Amino acid sequence: MIPLGYKYRKSKNDIYKKDGIFVFSFYFSPSIRFGSTTFTAFFDVSSPVIAQWRSEQEGTEETYDGIVGTSIARLTHRYDDFPRYEVSTLLERERSIQEISGQIQDYALPFFARFSNLPKLLDDVEREGFFPHRKGFDVPKRNREFIECFREYLQKQ
Repeated sequence: MIPLGYKYRKSKNDIYKKDGIFVFSFYFSPSIRFGSTTFTAFFDVSSPVIAQWRSEQEGTEETYDGIVGTSIARLTHRYDDFPRYEVSTLLERERSIQEISGQIQDYALPFFARFSNLPKLLDDVEREGFFPHRKGFDVPKRNREFIECFREYLQKQ
């Protein structure tokens, strides 16, 4: 991930990349750092732009900067979309690393790339949500906030 511009952020125990107005990250829960041998791999997209917009909408100073995030496996078409990875043995650890690496390469990075064409992404999310392959999974309120916030943002640019 380092060659792609990702960095480890100790304060949040995640791997992240700032790309313009968006922050893309991966993290594991429970944290591998604290000795757990079973975990789930997650992704997250956030932005200070939506945090500011929500703050203005809600009239509060502290607000949430998240746009979309869940298990990396939910980007795939696999049935078990919230897998728990067991890494207590070397064999399982290697298998888990290979599986998660493949999901990041094949699904998460292309998902993140969609944010580079914001007008198209806004149209796509309005039409079919962030997860068109998982009917009923999108959160309509979150999608509306994303669309309203970033349409306003584009108009101001």
